[in-house]
Amino acid sequence: MSLVVHIPFYNPNPKKKEGFKNLTREEYLIENINNIKSLNIKKDIFIHTHNDFIDHLSNKVNIVKHNLCKEDLDKGYLTWLTRPVMEKQKNNYELFMYLEHDIKFTNKNLDYWRKYNNILKDSKFNLGFLIYEKNQNDQKNYSIHVQKKFFKYLTYKNNKFFVNHYEPYCCMWIYDSKNFRKFIKTKWWNFNWKGKNYLAHHGVTEMSAFGWHHKIMDRFEATILPEVSGLLDEGCFIEHITNNYFNKFSDKEKFDNFDIRGVCKVDINNIIEDKKFQKKYKKKFFLYDIILKILWQFRFLKKIKRFFNK
Repeated sequence: MSLVVHIPFYNPNPKKKEGFKNLTREEYLIENINNIKSLNIKKDIFIHTHNDFIDHLSNKVNIVKHNLCKEDLDKGYLTWLTRPVMEKQKNNYELFMYLEHDIKFTNKNLDYWRKYNNILKDSKFNLGFLIYEKNQNDQKNYSIHVQKKFFKYLTYKNNKFFVNHYEPYCCMWIYDSKNFRKFIKTKWWNFNWKGKNYLAHHGVTEMSAFGWHHKIMDRFEATILPEVSGLLDEGCFIEHITNNYFNKFSDKEKFDNFDIRGVCKVDINNIIEDKKFQKKYKKKFFLYDIILKILWQFRFLKKIKRFFNK
C-alpha cells in the first residue's frame, strides 16, 4: 500500500517562534516530516511553498514552489495549489492525504484509519479525527474544535460510533484512491464553492482542509468516531504540535466564542457524555435545513444581542 502526503507551507516570517516549544514554523515542519517518514507504509511527501527558504530539505521531501502575490498568500490560496499536483497523481498511489504542517499524523492514526475505513467503506459515513493540544498547567489534552461532549451515537456493523455534530474539521483529510478519484470529479474539488452560508463559515484555508466531508457537501451523511470501552478510540486523536491555541484565548472566550479557534475546553478523556444523556442518531428531516436557512438570514440579531450584553 502506498501513501502520498501533500503539505502547504506558508512561512512569511521564518525567524518567528511559536507555541510553548518556542520553535519556528520550519522546525515544526521538520519535526512533522520526520514523523511522517516513520509511518509504516510506502510514502512520498510533497511540500508546497512560496520561496526558497526550505530548499535544503529537498533531500528529504519533494518541494513544489508556487508563485503567488502576498495578498493571495495571506488569504490562504497556497493551500488550494496542492490539488492540481495531487490530481495528476491519481493513478500513482492508493492513499491520498492533505495535511497542515504542524498536524502530527502517526502510525496509531494510520492504523485507526485503516481499520475503520475498511468497516465504513461502503457506508455514507466519514471516519473522523480530532485535533488536540496539551494544557501545560494540568498536562491534560484538550480537543481544539469540539464545543461540547458528544452524545449522539449510532451502531454500524456491531460497532458503536459517536456523531461529530459540530464541525468535522481536523486540519487534514485522507481518502483511498476510490474516493479520491470521485472527489476530483466534483465541484468541491476546485475553488468554486462558497465558504460562508447557513452550514459553513470558513476561510480559504479551512475550506481546503475540509476535503470532501463538510456538512454542506453531498458525499457523507455524517462524520463519526468509534467508541472503545466507553472512550473514543485513541487513534482518532491527532496532536497539533505548535500548541498555540489553548492559551490564545481567555477562559471566558473559550466558553462564549463558538468559533473553532476559541474552544479547547473539552478533555479528550472526558469527551463523551454520560450514558443517561446519550441519544440515538437520527438523520435530520428536510425541514431542519429550512429552519437553519431562516436563522442564517436573521443572524444579525445574535450580533445585536452580543453587543448589548457586553
